[in-house]
Amino acid sequence: MKKKIIAFVTASVFGTSLYSTTAMAATIKVKSGDTLSKYSKQYNISVSEIKTANKLSNDRIYIGQNLYIPEKGQVAAKTSTSPSSVVYTVKSGDSLSSIAKKYKTTVAQLKAWNGLKSDLIKIGQKLKVGSGTVTSTVAPAPKTAKAAVSTINKNKLVQDAKAVIGSPYKWGGTTPSGFDCSGYIYYVVNKQKSVSRLTVAGYWNMMKPVSTLSVGDFVYYETYKEGPSHMGIYVGNGKFIHAGSSGVQISEMNLSYWKSRYLGARQF
Repeated sequence: MKKKIIAFVTASVFGTSLYSTTAMAATIKVKSGDTLSKYSKQYNISVSEIKTANKLSNDRIYIGQNLYIPEKGQVAAKTSTSPSSVVYTVKSGDSLSSIAKKYKTTVAQLKAWNGLKSDLIKIGQKLKVGSGTVTSTVAPAPKTAKAAVSTINKNKLVQDAKAVIGSPYKWGGTTPSGFDCSGYIYYVVNKQKSVSRLTVAGYWNMMKPVSTLSVGDFVYYETYKEGPSHMGIYVGNGKFIHAGSSGVQISEMNLSYWKSRYLGARQF
């Protein structure tokens, strides 16, 4: 989900990245000439939401300041509560964003209802949707006949990943003209298998952990927020390839920035 990777993180790069056609959360570094109004237009979110997310008392920002740009609607607003609620069972491929969209609510509201401190959810987890008494339970959706991704060719995966080295960063991007971190994974994996466009947390939830890291495994990091918010592909020799703030590049996993934020490796 980009001047220097250690300098700042974007949620599409390190995060969050949501769907390619919607606004996504980001952490940015203020540059000369930037204003809250400019960010409001660029990220399709109100100035007041940006100020609330960053606890700003006025519109003043300064060069070099790190600002969190939340997903549109992520800043909780006063909403009416329903007299009843349901329990949703998390299934493979789910994310808080997709569940919120399904029930016409917000990620922030889901987290509040369930006392969640991060966007991380697990398959089989029960989530309360609504603030009232539970009246029904939504059972997990049946597994579809979609081809399993476990047969993915890891050597080809790495080759396809390296083929677009140098592609620029683009918030929400899913093509060589510009990628964010989860959009890059979506592009590379779909060279072999059809997978949905998910957030970093969504891919984390649909994959299984591996005890021994090997070439072609997906590596995850906790960057701008709690839980998985950035990902890449392990290419061997302690390095991983990813769509970072400077575009698609290969980075050293032992760099202090990455090493301190590593969450683990997973595979389909």
